[in-house]
Formats: sequence, C-alpha cells, structure tokens
Amino acid sequence: MAYLKNARELYNNSGYKFNVVKCTKCGFIFTNPRPTEDTMGIFYPDTAGYYQPVRQGALKRTWKYSLFKNILANHYGYPFEHVLPNIFTAPLLFLLFRKFSLLHIPKFSPEKNLLDIGCSWGGYMYRMKEIGWNVFGIEMHGEAVKFAKNELLLKNVSCCSVDDAEFEDAFFDVVHMSMVLEHVYDPLGTLMKINRIIKQNGQLIISVPDISGFEAKVYKDKCYALHVPQHLSHFTPKTLKAFLNKAGFRVDKIVHHNFDRDIVASAGYLQDKLLYSLLSNKVIRNTAVKIFINFLSLIGKSSRMSVFARKSNG
Repeated sequence: MAYLKNARELYNNSGYKFNVVKCTKCGFIFTNPRPTEDTMGIFYPDTAGYYQPVRQGALKRTWKYSLFKNILANHYGYPFEHVLPNIFTAPLLFLLFRKFSLLHIPKFSPEKNLLDIGCSWGGYMYRMKEIGWNVFGIEMHGEAVKFAKNELLLKNVSCCSVDDAEFEDAFFDVVHMSMVLEHVYDPLGTLMKINRIIKQNGQLIISVPDISGFEAKVYKDKCYALHVPQHLSHFTPKTLKAFLNKAGFRVDKIVHHNFDRDIVASAGYLQDKLLYSLLSNKVIRNTAVKIFINFLSLIGKSSRMSVFARKSNG
C-alpha cells in the first residue's frame, strides 16, 4: 500500500524521487523500489556531512563528573567509588532519566565487551572506554575509521559492513547501534546476527527515526528524518518491537528523543521561509520549540527513539 509517493531525496538534493510503502499485513513501512547495494553509494558522497569528527578530551574531574560516577555506581552497577547514598542519587536520576537514557549508557557487566555498529569516528566508543568498557567498532567510512584509530587511539575498529564483520558467538555484553538499522538492507538478518554474537541477557541499544512521530505526520515527504533513499526502513515502536521479538530480543523500554533539529530542518525542506525563520530564531527555538519537543518526547511522538532490549532466547 502506498504511504508516500514521489518523495524527493533531499539530504543531497539530487533530484531523485522514491516511493514509501506500507505492508497491509504487518504495518511495516519501507522505501520501495530502492537503489541496489551497488548504486546506493551515489547517495553517500564524501560531501554529505555524515563524517564530522570532534576531538575528544578526557572527562573533566569536576563535581558534575563525581555526581555522574555516583549515579553510575548506585544505579548502573559500575565499580566506582561513591559517597552519595541512593536516597540522594535516585531523585536526580528520576529528574535526569531522559538525559541519561539518551547517553546510551549500558548497565555494567564484568566482562565489559561492547560493540558499536556504525561507530563513525568513535565518539561513543571513546566515552564508553573512559567508563571502563572494552570497546570494538564497525564503520564503513574509511576516513572515520582512521580518525578513530589515529586521533582517539581506538584500536579495535574495523572498516567493514555488518555482514562482513566476524565475531565469536556470545562474545559481547553490549551491542550499540545508533541511527544505523534504518540504513541496512536486511534489518531482521542484522538483528539475528547481533543475537548470535551477544551473550544471553546481553544488552542491545538501538536508536532509529520514528515515522509515526509528529514531524513525519505533519511534514510528510519533507520530514528531515524520512531521508529517502538512504533510510530503507521506516520504523514505528510497534514494528521495531516486532522485529526485535522475532530476532530473539525482549524490549525493556523505549525512550523518545527531545532533539529539536528535525522539526527545524523539516521546515527548511518545506522551503517556507517564514516558518523556518520563526522556528530557527534563537529565542523561539530555545523556548517554544524546546518546550514543544520535550512534550512530544514525553508522549512518545518525537521523530527519533532509542530502544533498550535484551537477548531473551536460549
């Protein structure tokens, strides 16, 4: 069933158009027809802006960092020295729940093996290494891999696709995959491969766009997070949960993001100068837009979501 017709490729403004369809049986939404794996590279030029490295400094040893470590020790199981009891950190974690969730910090595991699929230049890996994880990464962009290895000194980064990566069965305690699953040709096959390399009860942290969110409903084919044809799959909480269950994972929680970029960038794609100027105005963006996007995230209707799951099958 047609969902969106003739949606333009807007990220690179190439002029190509693509249809987005919805399965009448399961409700899954996907780009169809799609470029082949051999031709998809056209839509990932080096000028596209996917690779934007930032040199990482060590986490500053301030009172904020001390508080951060206390929360990780009390509520995430990290073996850090802590002086604040739960009675103090629990209310803080409640207030900062969304902020902590969107940092994608996993519960601590003694073996400490973490894989970041689509790790880009290694920002997430670097932060996880600083709090004690043995980090591994997969990234297809050669320059990003070089930066991760040479600038951030992350040794275990491979320049390859998920399909080409080879890891031992049940090796990882955590697999992280941020804004990647929507790009792969076989999302179920990718999740099943992750199931093989992750330990029983291991943690899987995924973030993807949510096509059932406010931005997609209002902006439709001009929604920034639609991103055809690079985004081959367009998930909702229901369809992503179905994929995860089929691949042998159980979902613990879904947290929607409170980033305001999508709602502003989508207005730019509309080429509505008045709307775009209003939403991108510094005062309006930092007040009304942020209040509204926080409301959308609280009710699960913003344009992106993070899903926290665990391997559940035997």
